[in-house]
Amino acid sequence: MPDQPNPTGELVLVRHGESTFNAEQRFTGLLDVPLSPRGLQQCHEAAELLIAEQTHPDRLITTPLQRAWRTAEVIAERLGLPPAVQDWRLAERDYGALTNVPKRQALLMLGEEAFFRLRRTMDGKPPPADAEQVAGWAGLVAAGLGPLRPGMSESLREVIDRIRPMWKELQPDLAAGQHVVLVGHGNSLRAVCALVEQLPDEQVERLNLPTGQPLVYSFGRHRPTARYLDPHTAYRRAAVVAAEGGT
Repeated sequence: MPDQPNPTGELVLVRHGESTFNAEQRFTGLLDVPLSPRGLQQCHEAAELLIAEQTHPDRLITTPLQRAWRTAEVIAERLGLPPAVQDWRLAERDYGALTNVPKRQALLMLGEEAFFRLRRTMDGKPPPADAEQVAGWAGLVAAGLGPLRPGMSESLREVIDRIRPMWKELQPDLAAGQHVVLVGHGNSLRAVCALVEQLPDEQVERLNLPTGQPLVYSFGRHRPTARYLDPHTAYRRAAVVAAEGGT
């Protein structure tokens, strides 16, 4: 009897559209800032790419931060899907004392080596924010973040650790051929890529994910394969992220 073809599950990663802090080149972390007008346009571009691909997600998962759930909301509306489920584990990495600091200011204050270490390496971790900083973020804190608190500070490895259980939960569904869309953030989706591809630390450090560009992982008999639905735009936007010093 011939082998039955394996169902091909798909995991689609979409980094939220540009936020107002992205536009201002500020460290956002867990602060709850809205999409910029350009970011809202990017949400519709992502939805159009998914429609053109004839993507029919079984599950749509996002975060409690409005720049992500608003992106997921646009995708759900355009594709005729139920509202996305919010999961705190997919929230952005917390940047501690760097939260709300302009990136250029942080670079001048820290120097290139420390700036890269705190921002891009697996174990770099800014100091936590002090009480005065946290008090200045009133109105910018979302509900539903579980144990996460803006200003607490995280390394990228700690983000990977909080996302790992979620990845394990998704694996049986993907193996069964389901299509899952995750709408998250630059660092949380880097963490997902690290887990899916089992990337070494140095590759994770160089990885930059563009806003509003769906990245599709296909799962069959062999190792997952990855592709952008619009490679030209995705790599161009990723190069801009890299030129700014990375996510």
